[in-house]
Amino acid sequence: MNDKEKPIIPTKAVLDELSNINLDLTEVSHILEKGFEIRKRKKNIIEKGIRKGTKIVNVVVVDMEDYYKLIHVGEFTLTKKFRKLMEGKNGY
Repeated sequence: MNDKEKPIIPTKAVLDELSNINLDLTEVSHILEKGFEIRKRKKNIIEKGIRKGTKIVNVVVVDMEDYYKLIHVGEFTLTKKFRKLMEGKNGY
């Protein structure tokens, strides 16, 4: 099973986060596939983001081998400092 076929299972808390920023699991999958790495996390934890206008939408998943457990979804304002830090990163 490749990563594109892995199901994404959200926690109950994440369901609220998804609705607060009007995001669905299809978009989460797109961010995991096409987004850029925001920061290094523990071995089986992946955090990726994508730029939407003046915001960065980020998702955090735990790779459970057979599926991704979605543990956080958020968005934050793109700052000059973050933009400079991310310049040249894959997908940014």
